[in-house]
Amino acid sequence: MNAKRRRVKAYVNALSDLISSDNPTRELAIQLIKKYLENANVEPFRGASKPEDIYEKEMISLYVIATRGLGVNSEFKELMSKVFYKELTYEDAYLLLTRDAPPETVREEIQSLAGNIDESYITRVLRYALTLYHLDFEPFESVVRVLKKAHQAFPEFSEAIKRFTKFVISVKLAEEISQGIIKNKIEKEIRKQLISLEIGLPKTTPPDDYVMKVAKITYEVNDSVLSRIFEQTKPQTDNAEG
Repeated sequence: MNAKRRRVKAYVNALSDLISSDNPTRELAIQLIKKYLENANVEPFRGASKPEDIYEKEMISLYVIATRGLGVNSEFKELMSKVFYKELTYEDAYLLLTRDAPPETVREEIQSLAGNIDESYITRVLRYALTLYHLDFEPFESVVRVLKKAHQAFPEFSEAIKRFTKFVISVKLAEEISQGIIKNKIEKEIRKQLISLEIGLPKTTPPDDYVMKVAKITYEVNDSVLSRIFEQTKPQTDNAEG
């Protein structure tokens, strides 16, 4: 079973235990995510670094499985509002960013929805968009659309959005490497440039060492494949992901 499937199974197990609990809380959900990912011997969905709040960030993955995968949100409305109150707003903000509306309008609507917006909130919304793609619920084009609109609507968070875009590009490249679509250095470089151009944000092309780490951690691509596609360089540990 590959890394993504083991990850999804861990989310399903965590959600099952959460629903069965007499006292479902956000703290319990985070503990269950950590427990089942560790039991499955699989890393959380992350980049090169492993921030202290990574399992809290993985609440987005649990929410996506609950709503898009299993559809339990309509049956367990009280649990969803109690445990996933943050993720509910991330989804609403994501939907606003996918609309064909002027950036100024989107900005006002998200501010009305979430109140004081900081770069952490914006990157969590972007992580929600990327998680939908990673778990096969939305096409990559939806991530591109949200990145562009967020960059237009929140220029004060431009640097944070561009850092996260490096993570997005790395995930896309790592996935294609794991699927055998990218087989050598030339194909990797072509795809890297094409994906960067598709997104269209300046200075967001990730370095090879960062992409390599994402491929190894998130998709468990083996070393022989990585050595064929990448120059072996000092690992990048920049915390690009939200």
